[in-house]
Amino acid sequence: MRWIVRIGLALVAVLALGLGALVLFPTERIARIATERFEAATGREMTIAGDIRPSIYPVVGVSTGPVTIANADWSDAGPLLTADGLSLGVDLMALIGGDIHITHVAADAPEVLLEIAADGRRNWDMSDPVTAEAAQPDDVPETVETPGGLPVFAVDEARVTAGHVVFIDHAAGRRTEVSAIDLTAHLPDFAGAADAQVSAVMNGQPIGAEVAVSQLSAFLQAGAVPVSVAATVGGNSLSFEGRGGLSPVAAGGRLSADVAAMTDLFALLDQPAPAIPEGLGRRIALDAEVTATDQARLTLRDGTLTLDGNRLAVEADVDLAGAKPNIVGRITGGALDLSALGGGSDGGGGGASGDGAATGWPTDSIDVSALHTANADISMQAESIDLGVVTLGRTNLRTTLADGRALTEFRELGAYGGTVAGAFVVNGNGGLSVRANLTGAGLALQPLLEQAADYDRLDAPADFTLNLLGVGNSVDALMRSLSGDGALGLGQGELRGLDIAGMVRNMDASYVGEGQKTIFDSVAMTFAIDGGVLRNDDLALAAPLLTATGEGTVGLGEQVLDYRLLPVLLEQQTGQGLRVPLIISGPWADPRFRLDLESLVEQEFGDEIEELKTRAETVVTDKISEELGVEVDSLDNIEDTLKEELTNRAAGELLKLLGGN
Repeated sequence: MRWIVRIGLALVAVLALGLGALVLFPTERIARIATERFEAATGREMTIAGDIRPSIYPVVGVSTGPVTIANADWSDAGPLLTADGLSLGVDLMALIGGDIHITHVAADAPEVLLEIAADGRRNWDMSDPVTAEAAQPDDVPETVETPGGLPVFAVDEARVTAGHVVFIDHAAGRRTEVSAIDLTAHLPDFAGAADAQVSAVMNGQPIGAEVAVSQLSAFLQAGAVPVSVAATVGGNSLSFEGRGGLSPVAAGGRLSADVAAMTDLFALLDQPAPAIPEGLGRRIALDAEVTATDQARLTLRDGTLTLDGNRLAVEADVDLAGAKPNIVGRITGGALDLSALGGGSDGGGGGASGDGAATGWPTDSIDVSALHTANADISMQAESIDLGVVTLGRTNLRTTLADGRALTEFRELGAYGGTVAGAFVVNGNGGLSVRANLTGAGLALQPLLEQAADYDRLDAPADFTLNLLGVGNSVDALMRSLSGDGALGLGQGELRGLDIAGMVRNMDASYVGEGQKTIFDSVAMTFAIDGGVLRNDDLALAAPLLTATGEGTVGLGEQVLDYRLLPVLLEQQTGQGLRVPLIISGPWADPRFRLDLESLVEQEFGDEIEELKTRAETVVTDKISEELGVEVDSLDNIEDTLKEELTNRAAGELLKLLGGN
């Protein structure tokens, strides 16, 4: 900022000198003095191609033809500045009294070229000019300077029209252009208030700003003074009311920002806008007390952050000095809607639906680029959080984000009437992977399954332990890759759409559908998961007059079942009862139920069947032995016995034909 002020003030001083000498020297002499004075102040050559033209009425002043200021000697990209012309007007009565009070200064179509060399040198660095005392002509009066080296001056109005700035960073290989620059500034007193209004276009985005400073000289050289700023970029706006200064760079006050058009903001930076889920900041509004220092540190207090429809109270400390921003913050909210994270508030699981239409898990790619934009340590409290596939109650979380890996610890987490503890990891390095190590107690299973998998037939309180790992760039890929293990225990509840006792009692598999249900006292099971398939072999169900064991698989990725349940319908007097295996198979949306009657027959009449088979085999072998006249031990070797007997008989008949005995 100081280099802009120095160059601008040097130009003003040059024009002022020319104006002061207007009545004493010819225009050629004025041009020479002006260029020599500028070179003495900046160390750069200035060329005025046309005449310096005086004006007496209505304003005393001068104007020039095309002006060029040389670039640094290491640059070959052209001049530092060119302009079609410069003009300046002064207060005539102040001039007669020996003062220079500038009424206006204007630059017409200036072209500014700013460069950073590959070795870090800057073409606007003019810290080693020829000293003013050595280069100043004898016939030009000295200008008064502030202790910081800036000339003291005043200008009622300064204007830039149709300006153009090109910034080239040779080290980074980056080129940026700002065009259509129109600037109006007012500084009646260098030690007093100043204001400026500017508009421009950068990367196709309109930019506008209004700035007011209570004491310009103190703002530039002596710390913080009252400042107000209002700026727009496309459809986005920002305002600041507080104190600020450039020496050192610092600010503090009330900041309000409304990022209503994220694409406009990223277009300004020549970057694609990130795909931000609804609820996490497609539109961002912030109102807070902020403090910024010259060490690239920012503090935020008493803040209100709005992310789409979510309103949060925030405090934060941000360090921008490193390769990535480092953020430490605290967030407090009410009921937060983050359902877009799970594919929508309608469940997003894409699982089974009540109408029997299975749609599968969402296959849309999950963008994890946001995990790499910063490092952070964020604590968050909320009354509730809707994550789309799950709804959380009162929540107290801590999330640490480092190098694309986010770890969330559950300090307090209410979910579906119960509690959850543990940790959840999302890793965005080399794709997306998630890991969950959780325990839960007293969760209402019916709303959880309905929201997570659109399955509403199981209603009971649940305790669980879960250790899962999933890898994939979509919900579908994650579910198909799941591996891990866990345990599940259910309290008293019911399984709707299936009457197991009715099936067993009536030997009829049609006890399914609307109005059918199985009431149970408890269910317990452990399981292992591999490749998105859950396997279990120790299910135990206890119900009034009914017990059951079970084993089988649940395809979490494909949303299918292949499970064998062995219910036992108990007799009240003996505690013994009928066992009828039940096969459950097919998609979650429309499972098929089948009584395994073959297994039932084998189970109930296996001994009788074996006895009948033995008796039948004895009758058959005895009859064959009698007919053939040979001993047949069993039906297992009857074929070999018959072959041997037939071979012997054929050989005997052949010997008879040949005349043998």
